[in-house]
Amino acid sequence: DFSSINIYLIAPINFWFALLQISTMSSTTKPTILLVPGLWEGPTVFAQVSTLLEYSGYSTQTASLPSTGSLSPGNPNMNDDILSIRVVISQLVQSNKEVLLVLHSAGGFLASEAMEGLSVKKREEAGLKGGVSGIVFLAAGLARVGDKHVKRPFMDTINAPKGGMFCINPRESLFNDISDQEAEKWMKRLKTQPAEDWNGVTQYCGWEDVPSTYLVCEKDELLPAEVQVQMAQMAESNIEKCEAGHMVMLSMPKRVVEVIRGVAGG
Repeated sequence: DFSSINIYLIAPINFWFALLQISTMSSTTKPTILLVPGLWEGPTVFAQVSTLLEYSGYSTQTASLPSTGSLSPGNPNMNDDILSIRVVISQLVQSNKEVLLVLHSAGGFLASEAMEGLSVKKREEAGLKGGVSGIVFLAAGLARVGDKHVKRPFMDTINAPKGGMFCINPRESLFNDISDQEAEKWMKRLKTQPAEDWNGVTQYCGWEDVPSTYLVCEKDELLPAEVQVQMAQMAESNIEKCEAGHMVMLSMPKRVVEVIRGVAGG
């Protein structure tokens, strides 16, 4: 279970050296960072990023997708994932917190839809404090309003349990820029996604209402860099780049934190 893994056991030594290079600052004026994973991976892929951010004075929270780890039929669907993320965002903004969303892979379009009506601007218009102030996309999939989500070439139902769906060749698709030892560890922690009933239609795009930054991962074998750039341009995102694969939070956590802090203001 991803949620039960002690982050101190999974962080490589060079991560802790990176941690020592980041200064501690007050969190009084900093946004809360909400981290949202993509398919298969679960929330602890953000453990190193979360620790680095908290050391820098940020409060962090990580959402989960109810569909991850489930099988069809009767599985949580795309709308259930969106609602689950929305509950987390709502709890934060109702506590008058400013929230910066950090969205990986499929978390990009899921959380973008989940924030409807919860931006700082919308909250201010209602005389309320708090709200989503911006988005950082990490090799994220984005969609326009009206887009229907369909199975992609990297989705594997043949080698998965009945009713489940895996990522095709995860060593190359997801973990192509980390060591064999690390890749083996993380591949064992991947979970199924449901094979059916996860094909909803996008109803809202949060990037239309708040500014965004997109970290393009140029060695990504799952979502090619040129596709990432197209999505970033569609969202009118500020574009940052790095030489990482799809799981950038594992291979380059310090770079991810650098981008987040640049957006959050230090």
